[in-house]
Amino acid sequence: MIRTSIVSTVAIGLAGLALVGCAAARPAPQPPADVKAEVRLALQRWSDLAGAGDLAAFMAQFDEGADLLVVGSDKGEVFQGRAAIEGWLGKLLAGNRFGWQMDRVDIDVNGDTAWAFVDGSMTVRAPGGKVRFTTPYRFTAVLVKRGDRWAWRLFHGSVPAKE
Repeated sequence: MIRTSIVSTVAIGLAGLALVGCAAARPAPQPPADVKAEVRLALQRWSDLAGAGDLAAFMAQFDEGADLLVVGSDKGEVFQGRAAIEGWLGKLLAGNRFGWQMDRVDIDVNGDTAWAFVDGSMTVRAPGGKVRFTTPYRFTAVLVKRGDRWAWRLFHGSVPAKE
């Protein structure tokens, strides 16, 4: 009786492990191409509006809330909340325009949340259009779906070391 009970318990345990293993082996569902295209457009709009220097239009891309976060690529460039982000970006856009060449863009989506990794370069221009410099640049982003648009929750940029 005890032996049968142990064998049954072991068999049930092994069957359970087999099922867990099968479940883990299934690939995650891919977001539809049109959703990825929407996120890609939000990334391009980010670049276009930074290049235009329109602070109000740029800030309109952000979601509501006090926990928004923008992390630049330099020491001390961590800004949380709309007021802090707008203050910093206002100073940046007063004398600079930014644009990103997005050579690699990886996007994933889970429901109303999307995240992206972008690798390429950033060009900084004077307000008149003269190029000041271009540098390798990477950024990650987290966006949330709000109605018919993707709103920014997090931007984290970096200048990679020489590779």
